[in-house]
Amino acid sequence: MALAALACLPTLAAEEALSVCFAENDPPRSERVDSRGFDIDVARLLAGALGRPLRLVWMAEQGQTDIESSDMDFRPVVAGQCDMQLSVPGQEAIAPWGGRLALSEPYYGAAFELVPENSSFSWGEPFDGRIAVRSNSVAHVAVDAAGIPWTMQASTAAIVSAVATGAAKAALVWGPNLALLDAKPLERSESFQPPEALRWNLHAVTRQNGALLAEANQVFQQPAVKRDIKRLLNRHRLPPRAPFATVHSRAALRRARGR
Repeated sequence: MALAALACLPTLAAEEALSVCFAENDPPRSERVDSRGFDIDVARLLAGALGRPLRLVWMAEQGQTDIESSDMDFRPVVAGQCDMQLSVPGQEAIAPWGGRLALSEPYYGAAFELVPENSSFSWGEPFDGRIAVRSNSVAHVAVDAAGIPWTMQASTAAIVSAVATGAAKAALVWGPNLALLDAKPLERSESFQPPEALRWNLHAVTRQNGALLAEANQVFQQPAVKRDIKRLLNRHRLPPRAPFATVHSRAALRRARGR
């Protein structure tokens, strides 16, 4: 990893471990088996840049299946059982905690991705086919309200199968879920720009004490770390998107609906 540029970065207490909470079974972000996952590698990168050992704290919760999942458990961070959690999709996720938590600057972006690459689908333009979407997802709500023909599927695998069998001409798939498919690497549109309503920035979350948050932000802003994070996204088969300038909001969803 290109960490030489981070030498002499000040830290809260170099002798103390950086403790980070992870779900036990939340691929591709974290898996207790072999202590692997994108979030774990980012935590190692961050701890190394801060000159602190990393302590993994495991949470026995089910993994998220979509950006809409609201099952992220921040109680261990609030209670001080760990210092940080990763891949937190914005302010709405921590709003119920009443200011006890704070988000870092975003360090990568995630969105609903277009599959396959050769699709002619472009948001807001006429489309002569159906789009496969996950049932009751933001993508489903947006394409339905925009009047785009769709076929509703129960899982990422079913979405991709709908395209493969011709039941749909293209699909909108939550990007991180593409990493979970066992099939050969899936074609997806590198040129597709998801509308604002279908994209999120991902952050670290800490307690609202300021010091660790400032250090994490300093690390994430380093060009070498940005390159390392892109490399890790590629390694874990996650779409290597940088943070977006604007992200999902209720107003953005209304605009995607054409209202």
